[in-house]
Amino acid sequence: MFQQRGLQAVISRILGASLVAAGMSLWPAHAEATEPHVVKNPYQGVNWERVTPFIANLHSHTVYSDGRAEPEQLIRNYAEAGYHILAITDHDNYHTTRSGERETAPTHETTWPWTKWIEAQPSKTWERDGVETSAFFPDLGNQGMLAVRGNELTSDPHIVSLFNPCGFTDRIRVPNADHDRERFACVEKMGGLAYWAHPAHYVPGGHWADRGFSWDEGIEHFGSLIAEYGSVLGIELQLGGQRELEEQLFDRLLAAYYRDHNIWIKGSDDTHGTAVPQNATLTIILAEELTEPSVRHALENGHALVGSRVDVFPVLRKITVDEEAKTISLDIDHHDAVTWNKNGEVLGERESVDYSKMRDAILRFEIQVGDAVFYSQAFYID
Repeated sequence: MFQQRGLQAVISRILGASLVAAGMSLWPAHAEATEPHVVKNPYQGVNWERVTPFIANLHSHTVYSDGRAEPEQLIRNYAEAGYHILAITDHDNYHTTRSGERETAPTHETTWPWTKWIEAQPSKTWERDGVETSAFFPDLGNQGMLAVRGNELTSDPHIVSLFNPCGFTDRIRVPNADHDRERFACVEKMGGLAYWAHPAHYVPGGHWADRGFSWDEGIEHFGSLIAEYGSVLGIELQLGGQRELEEQLFDRLLAAYYRDHNIWIKGSDDTHGTAVPQNATLTIILAEELTEPSVRHALENGHALVGSRVDVFPVLRKITVDEEAKTISLDIDHHDAVTWNKNGEVLGERESVDYSKMRDAILRFEIQVGDAVFYSQAFYID
């Protein structure tokens, strides 16, 4: 299937080049005179008067897989660090011993419910077909905490699975599209959401060169399955030492698939330790309430930013798209600079961008706060 799709793409490019050389176009004659407009605005549905920026970590580990913290300790740490949303994603519940990291008795269970480990009780739980998917704990943190039932589906490439109990005892080390379909099908059947965990690990320059793809293979593998399953939101960014590689992967996926399929970024620290990292990658979810329906709606529609822990977070008050002036403008508090990126290339620092002369452009912005960078979802102009 991949080879056939690749051949079609090559033929399309050759045909397009031939037509251009002949002074012709693949587009209708009237398209050239059409003014550009914002085809995709991931923040279009945000009610800026009502949303709250909730801090989330959707990927974390305890001693029930290869983490070092007990669930109680992990939950307490994130609540005290000011997080509002947390998912414990314990590698299909593989039990490990720290000396030698030996796997013992995989159970394919999720680390759930939290009431097994903490005394606090939820004031509200959500479920689907009789299976719990999340719970709200009013006594955790200053605003309460939404606990998301999750799992890291551990065959390569790893998948973060949310709002469902899916798990697998089989662990395949070599990327296998059929097995990936089996995993995503489980998430979809259970009404959950998913995204690719740390995908930059699997491309050239990533940590796992022995389990990886070439760039073209990686982009096609991740992108084609995002396109195939509506429950697959996109990819994860971990803004550590591989930040440039993460950005490159995001931009390449956008270039290849974003015109026809949503690709959202989520940020997490993938913690395996006993404390919340000082510069932990996180997601700022723009939701109206700290409930599963509101948070899911934000995740599904790209109402989020990805950044790192800072003393004072930037506050995105509003994004205004003016189709008459052909501008996108940002209203942001607590930041040092804003940089726009077009088709993977930096446009420069500005809080408003003019798209009046843009065609087939994928735009995103980055908010600078000290040494930390906060990444937006992408706009598409055509």
